[in-house]
Amino acid sequence: MARIYKNITTGTTTDLIAKGNKEVGGISKITISNNDGHQADNVCLFLEDETAAATTNAGNIKYYFFKDLDIPYGASLVVDDNLSYDGSLYHLRMVTQNASDGGAPSLTVIIK
Repeated sequence: MARIYKNITTGTTTDLIAKGNKEVGGISKITISNNDGHQADNVCLFLEDETAAATTNAGNIKYYFFKDLDIPYGASLVVDDNLSYDGSLYHLRMVTQNASDGGAPSLTVIIK
């Protein structure tokens, strides 16, 4: 079973599970919590192939679980449905942006 823990403190693209990782088959839940004192952190969670490049790229095909979702301060989002995918084909990635009040994100991601 996948057990991945990540803290994200910058607005960037993060590989949660890289393509080829054996952990992908055991995902049952992804929890994302907004831990900072800022308004709402904007988050996108998606699968991405390597059509154009191994890193995130506009030419790659993306399949979004959700896009541009604001997670309010002190709140957690739990995704627990339709999480299985072919880890030999796709990366599981998350894009974070600065909070709506301009502050840097402070998110914890737990994948089980």
